[in-house]
Amino acid sequence: MNRSPKRFEAHRGMTLIELLVAMTLALLVLGVVAVLFGGSSSNRTALERSARLAENAHYAMEVLRSDIAQAGYYDALATTAGGFAWQTPDPGPCATAPNTLGFGNPPPTSPAKSITSAPVPIYGLRAADATPACLPDRVDGTAVLTVRFAGPDATPPGSANDSQYLQFSKCDLETPNIQNLGVLSNNPAHFVLHNIDCNTVADVKRYVSRTYYVASCDRCGVDTIPTLKRADLFGNAIVVTPVAEGVENLQVEYGMDADGDGTPDRYLEYPDAAIAPAYGAWQNVMAVRLYLLVRSTESDAQYTESKQFNLGPAGYVAGPNDGNRRVLLTSVVRPMGPAGQRESP
Repeated sequence: MNRSPKRFEAHRGMTLIELLVAMTLALLVLGVVAVLFGGSSSNRTALERSARLAENAHYAMEVLRSDIAQAGYYDALATTAGGFAWQTPDPGPCATAPNTLGFGNPPPTSPAKSITSAPVPIYGLRAADATPACLPDRVDGTAVLTVRFAGPDATPPGSANDSQYLQFSKCDLETPNIQNLGVLSNNPAHFVLHNIDCNTVADVKRYVSRTYYVASCDRCGVDTIPTLKRADLFGNAIVVTPVAEGVENLQVEYGMDADGDGTPDRYLEYPDAAIAPAYGAWQNVMAVRLYLLVRSTESDAQYTESKQFNLGPAGYVAGPNDGNRRVLLTSVVRPMGPAGQRESP
């Protein structure tokens, strides 16, 4: 029986040239993908930096706007009442002792005191002014802004002992001959004034004295990121906390009301009595114009800064070409309490 011979088929592989061509094409494809991925990653990083910059800038401005709008709110204290006085000279941002805060005759020697004076709602330091001891690492050439008001939230009288608190009487029986009867204290036993029904206890609210300034660092000793910081009165001490990173300049102009109608007549870097007596009084500040320059917290070697920024009293400032993006925010804010009282018929 004859067997047919086996057929052996040749299995042809890739030649060396074909292999080299395939590898070359694969490398080209990988190169294109890497370039596209690198560009996409770079764009994403730039977008993230811009988003963080915008977020920090808007947050810093909103915090400032909110506190300025509340400045001068002292609960039932009518600051336009006849016989009322403002503290002169201003106690400044570092005052902590009750008898140095600017209220008439605190602390009380009896459960109630007639408060006939109060610290001005808004006070500031110019860019060229010396730095107070309670504002560490302040950046030279930047303004300082202090706002004062009674906090919006009521505190139970028994808990009003960790800082300075205000209480004002609304009961006619307690104030027969006194326009504003109130107390500034951190002793719960002093808060015994009443509401208009002369029965329920009047609200007790924390006295807020808050100063904003630009520091050269967020966590000093660890970084050098310029930061908007806030110095708050707590107890008998000033406590400094960061607000927003990247804020490298703050400038302020004050809208002065010279005719008493609650509307600014002129904006000044600082009250100036040489123009007219009314222009030299802090209590006539009825608006605040803010200039806030904020930079990114991470630099980009590919970014070139060519813009100039109008910082009001500081003039036009060129952004240093250091790889950091910058944005300038401006806003005009009115302290509604003082302005509203003047506008009222």
